[in-house]
Amino acid sequence: MRPAILGIVAMMVLSVVLVACSAGEVAAPDPIIREVEKIVTVEVPVEREVIKQVEVIKEVIKEVEVERLVEVERIVTVEVETEVEVVMEKIVTVEVEREVEIERVLVATPTPPSTGTPRFGGTLRIVSQASIASLDPIWTSAYVTIAVSTHMYEGLFGLDSNLASAPRMVSGWSLSSDAKTYTMTLREGLNFHDGRPVTVEHVIPSLDRWLAGQFSGHPTLMRQFTAENPFRAVNDLTFTVNLNEPYGAVLAAFAMPWQFPVVMPAELAANAPTEAVEDWTGSGPYKFNKWDVGHQIVLDRNTAYIPRNEPANHMVGGTQGYIDQLVFLEVPDEETKLAGLETGEWDLVDGSGLDFFDRLDSNPDLVVPLYKPGHRSNIVLNTTIRPFGHPIDEAPEGERHDAQAISARQSVRVGVDIEKVMLSLGPSNLWVLCSAIYYCGTPLDQTSVGPEYYNLNDKAEAARLLGESTYAGETLVLLNPTDYATITPTGIVIKQEMEEIGFVIDMPALDWSSVVTRFRSPETWQIAASWTVHWCCGDPISDEAAAGNDPFSAVIPEVQRLRKAWATAQDAATKRAIQEELETILYEQVIIVHLGQFFSLYPHTAELKNPSIQGVPYYANAWLERR
Repeated sequence: MRPAILGIVAMMVLSVVLVACSAGEVAAPDPIIREVEKIVTVEVPVEREVIKQVEVIKEVIKEVEVERLVEVERIVTVEVETEVEVVMEKIVTVEVEREVEIERVLVATPTPPSTGTPRFGGTLRIVSQASIASLDPIWTSAYVTIAVSTHMYEGLFGLDSNLASAPRMVSGWSLSSDAKTYTMTLREGLNFHDGRPVTVEHVIPSLDRWLAGQFSGHPTLMRQFTAENPFRAVNDLTFTVNLNEPYGAVLAAFAMPWQFPVVMPAELAANAPTEAVEDWTGSGPYKFNKWDVGHQIVLDRNTAYIPRNEPANHMVGGTQGYIDQLVFLEVPDEETKLAGLETGEWDLVDGSGLDFFDRLDSNPDLVVPLYKPGHRSNIVLNTTIRPFGHPIDEAPEGERHDAQAISARQSVRVGVDIEKVMLSLGPSNLWVLCSAIYYCGTPLDQTSVGPEYYNLNDKAEAARLLGESTYAGETLVLLNPTDYATITPTGIVIKQEMEEIGFVIDMPALDWSSVVTRFRSPETWQIAASWTVHWCCGDPISDEAAAGNDPFSAVIPEVQRLRKAWATAQDAATKRAIQEELETILYEQVIIVHLGQFFSLYPHTAELKNPSIQGVPYYANAWLERR
């Protein structure tokens, strides 16, 4: 029982997202001090008498607003966990002490709380980050798909404003005494957009489709813990999730919006996850109206939607659609995006280019949320074909991988000038270099593995490594979209850097929707420019690269073993040791080349009130001052 309890508490601790690294010193007036007392209560059914007591953590936070930046000084007391176990009527007490370092950071000011009364009506016009290939969030993990689909579909759980899991479609849940069976009950009043009630009949095939899906790290690991036919109906509104052994990340998996387990009608969920659904009937606060491919997607407010009773909190709680229509526009040219925002042609630009920050921030009619700890640029290497491929089934006994493929991948990591790539995105105060695989400014930014591998910029050593591979001068295809402000510039520099190492690169002109489609044909390309985000891929469980679930990523058994060991480890010291071993393998074998972290912009009209900007913007609780 102890592993289950400690696993659950560990996941709760890891769900707390800290802030990013300092962007410099800022002179500040006298601070405003508030004291926050957090009391965490964990309630778990037990077979024997095991009680977990987590003592009160007090956090003193000093905040000073300085031009949309807040200087935050966190002083966190030592957290002491005490387990009291009753064995043969004799009490054994074990104390585990964790020291929490004091961290002084500079973070972006979040969108200030809106004043005034919410109002119904109006049309919100949103410029998407890039072109959209599908609205099926199981078929693809593309952000532009998720940014639309989270408003149409719901999952069993969702993320609150602290990026912690909270109920969304379920009214309640419980865990069996052996921590192997979750029982979940749907809340009443849930209906699909076509009027049919949402029942377990639809939930189970939806979960089956998600569990068999690709691109997300959560299903790959959860499959290692689930029994055969893991989702079973109890009645129309209640079902069970059945595991072979305790797994504390079930709720986090159900809450993750990145390829999240959306509930759709059973006949749609019967489609294989490799086949994109083309009927987008969900149960969320907005419903599909029309899609003019390449131009716009229109969602209407679902007037029949019944919110939960508790207050709205990002994607969970009593979410309420106030705006009549959400219109997601495709505008390829970045200058056109910004000009249209400034003239009022549209209301929000999702993921604006960083070069425009000063121009936007100086406009009194606009609000410019800046999201930290942010997103990370990456070089994706197709590890299923040469020269970066390593068919694991063909590797000699006792070897992790094909050594020549690893040399080719290492040449990219060793030779690329990461700072030069990041400078292509914009001003250096809007991004940071970061060697932490699980993101700077997060709870897992704690190992010392990265610096010896990161941003070496050694072209001579890279050329030597490339010479040890099977690469013989053939042309490699680099997928880089032409219409994505936070990806397009990096691909151009990546091409130049790889050519300096000795690669011959072809970079075809493709929009993002075409790139997303090509991801499913890994035989047609070798390299891709992309990015990930900390709440999607910021731990060994959700890490897409480590999961090996992408069509273009080979599975590495040693990495899968360490991911599972990390998920089931009982204490922080063991988790850290496993994480260091895992990060070392990931750096040495180079499944993906991690670059720097950049801070996304979501500029919008000041008439838009209460948008929730937490990695994926959510507009269900926002409203417009105008009609």
